[in-house]
Amino acid sequence: MNAQDIRMYKIKNKQKVNRNGDSFLSVLKLRNNADSDSKVSPKRKRYMKDVKSLFKNTEIFEAAEPNEMIEIIEAGESEKINDINEANDIHDIDNVFFTSLKNMTHKDIELNEVAKNVKKPPIDFVRYFVLLFSLTIFIYSGYKIVEQLYSYVEAAQTYNELRELFYADEEDDLDEAQYLKRTKGNIPIQDYLALQKQTGERAVHADVSDGIREIDKNRLNIKKFTDRNSDMFCWVKVSFTTIDYPVVQTTDNEYYLYNSFNKTKSPSGAIFADYRNSRDILENRNLILYGHNMLDNSIFQPLITEYYNKEHNFKNGIIELTTEEAIYYYEVFSVNEEDPRSGYIQTDFVDDEDYIAFLYRMQDRSIFTKNMDFDADSKIITLSTCVNDVRRDWRFVVRGILIDVK
Repeated sequence: MNAQDIRMYKIKNKQKVNRNGDSFLSVLKLRNNADSDSKVSPKRKRYMKDVKSLFKNTEIFEAAEPNEMIEIIEAGESEKINDINEANDIHDIDNVFFTSLKNMTHKDIELNEVAKNVKKPPIDFVRYFVLLFSLTIFIYSGYKIVEQLYSYVEAAQTYNELRELFYADEEDDLDEAQYLKRTKGNIPIQDYLALQKQTGERAVHADVSDGIREIDKNRLNIKKFTDRNSDMFCWVKVSFTTIDYPVVQTTDNEYYLYNSFNKTKSPSGAIFADYRNSRDILENRNLILYGHNMLDNSIFQPLITEYYNKEHNFKNGIIELTTEEAIYYYEVFSVNEEDPRSGYIQTDFVDDEDYIAFLYRMQDRSIFTKNMDFDADSKIITLSTCVNDVRRDWRFVVRGILIDVK
């Protein structure tokens, strides 16, 4: 035990010694007192015993003068302790051990038989494969996220250009506008349809003395989209939402899921009409439009945010379709989630009774209540988008009934 260890022991036990009013020196002196055993308290005895145990040879401790021990401990002169130990053939095992470690080389180490038979562990191909696979998935996911974000930006730019085209006001085109007879809001749409049957004309013309109406300007601009994309079907606008887009239709319900209005690949796709629907709006009993539920609140995503839990919007919602022939207004009457297998996109019906029963079923499924009267001449529109729920592949649906044509 060197002087530093002794000093640390002294510091550690200083409070214990001082508590009895003894100095370290007084404890050492007690060892020479023949009658001290009967006078020294048990705490003092324990402390003396602990001090003696610091030395490898108790005889050295007994032979040392108290003043000499105090000097060794206070000054931290480890050499004196070493001299005493060496004089009595006492070797510092700790110093020898650490010295041997310092001088040891790899040649001094001999492996036992078990250690010699230990083989180098094989390469863990499974671990490296999992690591490589995870890294590949991470890189691919990052790529898809960037691609998706880019498609959002590209789609937004495209639709902004199309809106400018749709709402453009060009005087040269206005001279060719056809005027449609406007039905009053309180006249049922069946009266308008009856008027068409009586006249034999699909569009009823009327003179307008105060010039061309604003709605006719938008209707006339539909021709521009037809020249740009022959699949152009109509323009859709939904109140209380940002839905204000062109609608296309082709020979299937797959193409425009992954292609934009410009027929370029795009995750945003385009809003499209069911291929089973007629391009003549009034010939459709159930006109169905599909659109993606986009994370950037575009396409048909606003249907969910503005109609799912907002009864005011439901009660006052209007869906507006614009074609070259007319502008059609549908009043929202049903909002709910649908299982794709529930038959909500039915377009053909056995007879009038089957169709009317279908309309009442759609009304009863609504999360909000609006009592409507249906008959065989009723025309509805169905807007459908994905719910985006990993637990189920359902659709969010907003339905409207035709109330006016302009």
